[in-house]
Amino acid sequence: MKKCLIAFLIAGTAAAATAAQVVEAIVIRVGDRVVTRTQYLKRLHDGYNEIEQTSPPAEIASKKEEFRKNLTNDLISELLIKDRADRLSLNVTGDDVKDAIEKLKQQYGLTTDQQFNESLQKSGLTRPEMEARLRDTILMNKVFARELRGREELTDKELRERYDREKERYRLPERARLREIVILKPDNAAGIEQARQRIQQIAEQARNSADFALLAKTASQAPTKDKGGDLGEVTRGELLPELDKAVFNSQTGAIIGPIEAKTAWHILKVEQRLPSEIPAFESVKEKLRKDASDDAWQRDYKAYIDRLRKDAFIQINEANVPTA
Repeated sequence: MKKCLIAFLIAGTAAAATAAQVVEAIVIRVGDRVVTRTQYLKRLHDGYNEIEQTSPPAEIASKKEEFRKNLTNDLISELLIKDRADRLSLNVTGDDVKDAIEKLKQQYGLTTDQQFNESLQKSGLTRPEMEARLRDTILMNKVFARELRGREELTDKELRERYDREKERYRLPERARLREIVILKPDNAAGIEQARQRIQQIAEQARNSADFALLAKTASQAPTKDKGGDLGEVTRGELLPELDKAVFNSQTGAIIGPIEAKTAWHILKVEQRLPSEIPAFESVKEKLRKDASDDAWQRDYKAYIDRLRKDAFIQINEANVPTA
């Protein structure tokens, strides 16, 4: 599973306690709810863990910094919504939690409680922690359903107008459809020389063969061999630099390689080169509809939180805010 359940549960999980329960440094106070330093640190580390599990290595540092900068305001928003839920007499039942867990299991392709618990363990969550966070998320959704107005779907005419204004936003990058043959490097010097000779022979066969897919099935050592080496569609910049340069300097039908990388040799067939282009309206219409709905919801949410903040007692003890 690419993402652990923490990716779903990380939002909407401010841990609050009443003032009478607090015996340590308070970081945030919203009305009679507080977030302690320990609770703040737990949320910070959970967020970092989620980013490490779900983000490309090159983006981890910047995403962690963005998460850290936004955390205080996110926690304040969550406590404001909990306070609003109290005023609206909203609550979460056991059946609500049970139904939400079943939906989570379906979303992540989990068929048994054991698989679900194993996923929680990978996320660093206990079952009680997960259920507490899930209750918070459900409660917030109930507040939103009551307080944020529904949005009518845009007509095709309105979507077309948005497409005309923002179509560059949907531009597809330069792409290529590829097949591959991969020969892994042995651990010993003698084996490497033999493998180098073998990959040269395979490359010659690939250039003289009309069936690259069949050759990939019999010769390749990559997981894609069962699909005839089919790598599908890749975008410029997605491959290793030496492979990327070779692919995007070649034409449709070219056989490339062998190219030596750190752990293997690669032979590639460029099945099709696809230019950077703006997709047709019909192919992105549903994404346009979703993006328009998401944008409107974000505007409504921000305005809603701003209204709640104006009427609330909020205190931030900067000296107690953890930085790591």
